[in-house]
Amino acid sequence: MVLQTTQILGWSTGVYKVFRKQVFVGLFLSLWISPQGYAEGLTLSDILAANFAANPALESSSLQVKMRQAEVEQIEGALDTRYNVSLGVSNEVAPTTSPFAATETNAAFVAGQVVQPLADGSSLTASLKYNRAELIYPSSVNPAFQSSPNPLYQHQIDLIYRYPLVAGSGNPSYNYQKEVAMAEAKAERLKRKLLKEQLAAQAIALYAQFVLNDLSVQLSEDAVLRAKQLLDDQKKRESFGLVEKEDRFQTEALLAARKLQLAQAVAARSEAQTALNRFMYQDSENTLSVKLASPQMQLAPIASLVKRAKQKRAVFEVLAAQYQAVEARLAMAQAAGDYQLDVVGQVGTRALDGKGSTAFVNGFNPVHDRYIGVSLEFSDVLGNKVNKAVVLKNKLAMESIQVEQAKASMDLETEIVKLIDALRNADIVLKAAKKQVRAEEKKYYAQVERYKTGRSPTSIVIQFEGDLRAAELRYLIQQVNKSVSEYQLALAMGELDALKEKSVDTSGDMQ
Repeated sequence: MVLQTTQILGWSTGVYKVFRKQVFVGLFLSLWISPQGYAEGLTLSDILAANFAANPALESSSLQVKMRQAEVEQIEGALDTRYNVSLGVSNEVAPTTSPFAATETNAAFVAGQVVQPLADGSSLTASLKYNRAELIYPSSVNPAFQSSPNPLYQHQIDLIYRYPLVAGSGNPSYNYQKEVAMAEAKAERLKRKLLKEQLAAQAIALYAQFVLNDLSVQLSEDAVLRAKQLLDDQKKRESFGLVEKEDRFQTEALLAARKLQLAQAVAARSEAQTALNRFMYQDSENTLSVKLASPQMQLAPIASLVKRAKQKRAVFEVLAAQYQAVEARLAMAQAAGDYQLDVVGQVGTRALDGKGSTAFVNGFNPVHDRYIGVSLEFSDVLGNKVNKAVVLKNKLAMESIQVEQAKASMDLETEIVKLIDALRNADIVLKAAKKQVRAEEKKYYAQVERYKTGRSPTSIVIQFEGDLRAAELRYLIQQVNKSVSEYQLALAMGELDALKEKSVDTSGDMQ
């Protein structure tokens, strides 16, 4: 009887077991092979690079970085030299009360000014004014009673230096505004890094889901193959009258269930493929091939890992840049609350002559006609409630950022602790799941041998096949979950290779 049954089978049990184990081993080796071990298949770096190249949020962030950089350049323009030039002519006819007074005046002038703000808060101003005035008298006025010389030329040059002694000394407004703008530009650039971390978290989930669904399809195909082999055996044995047709009905139901599970797995893989394609901003119909390879994180004491992560995570860099910007605003507000006390020094030349050329030349000669003066200018605001409110607002903003930094530290430590705990537990569960798969394999194939000799009912074989498939799925899911936890730990540590500057597009980052 045993010989007859063996001859009836299309595949011998030994051949099928060898084939099945090759497929099963190949499935799980694909999870652990290193990225260098295969030539085809998308890596996490490939997926993120595709997303970064087309992501509109990153493009918008890049524009924000450039805008912040433009603000720095705008503030630097506060030290640019400013100048103005004006010229004009006029004619004035005015009533007079004296018969000897001029009734008309013709005038022309040209004037210019150059202002140079200095880095220490002081300013230097140079001005020049040259004008001509001609008086027109009635014809009845004797020339002896007319103003002389006529026309009259006047030339004036002044050099004014203003230096702030209290408010504005050291040019805090310029320096702190520039510091604020640079810190905000840095924070905006780091927000791009933070956004990339958030996108990486999404990519890891989509990446792992696609791998899990893809391997589930392969496992489902393997289960369908087992059910088909069992049904073929049933039909052949039924043709020899060794089993009843009711036993075949059970196996046909098993095959239908496995085909349904295969269809569900294929549908889930299609959905995961569409999600991954759209994440990469490409055609949803593109056929993808990916491989999941864990980054193999080296575990260390929690305190050491948290300290290392704080130096690399974007959230702490962003908060530090924001704190620096608020700190500069506070210093600027405090400086603006001081009273204004400026010392102003002025020197200049004066020239007046009936000849235009003489007046012009004498305007550059400080020996005879000149002006020298020094003055103090004071101003203040009583109460200064506006400035006090600004100072308080910035102090509260600094405290708020400190609270956010403390919260981020606690959240990071919690995240790392959970991930490390998950990885340690994953190793334990993975070993147990692997042992269960081997045990279920032995149990199932032993029962198949018993079934062939008529010592086991079909229902037991079907039950054991279901136990084996469930064990395989648990093992697969546990392997993928462990790899995901390792990726998540690398991301939490700021050490994910796919996010390193050499691996991703950095267009828009301010140098």
